[in-house]
Amino acid sequence: MNRGALYYLMIPLILLAGLLQSTAATRIKINGVKPDLVLILVVVGTLVYGPRLGLLWAFIGGVMLDIFSGGPLGASSLALMAAVLVAGIGHRTLSRFNLLVPIGAMALGTAVYGTAYLALLSVLQYFRVAQHSLPWGLTVQNILVPALVYNTTLMILLLPLLNRVPESQEL
Repeated sequence: MNRGALYYLMIPLILLAGLLQSTAATRIKINGVKPDLVLILVVVGTLVYGPRLGLLWAFIGGVMLDIFSGGPLGASSLALMAAVLVAGIGHRTLSRFNLLVPIGAMALGTAVYGTAYLALLSVLQYFRVAQHSLPWGLTVQNILVPALVYNTTLMILLLPLLNRVPESQEL
């Protein structure tokens, strides 16, 4: 069973992406929005290797993001896992070699990730665990929509690399 180099490099790449996303990615902001490097890697890994491994990688990447961001521990993991469940539809049901599948998986994954993260923060604020409340409308307009465009554009740029990764067997 040929798993490919990406399979073995995924956890170190996610750890590195989490570190970069928390530190250096702020230097490549566009309109105040930085790329979600961990989300992009997790969606790519899910499209190639399936949702089972995608959930594991989402958990690891989310914990990494939460450790470096200072946000509520577990919120990023849960939001990334929700995005994996959406992106996992493109693993076997649809062919990832179809141009629209990776683009749609990234767009939907970003939307689900952002919405789930906002919902978790709202629940924590409701129970007075978080100190700040986020205005949903402005947050979606100023952060979620530009992040969706940014991540989807990065996925378009990654498509040639994604299509070179061999199809995997169910692990």
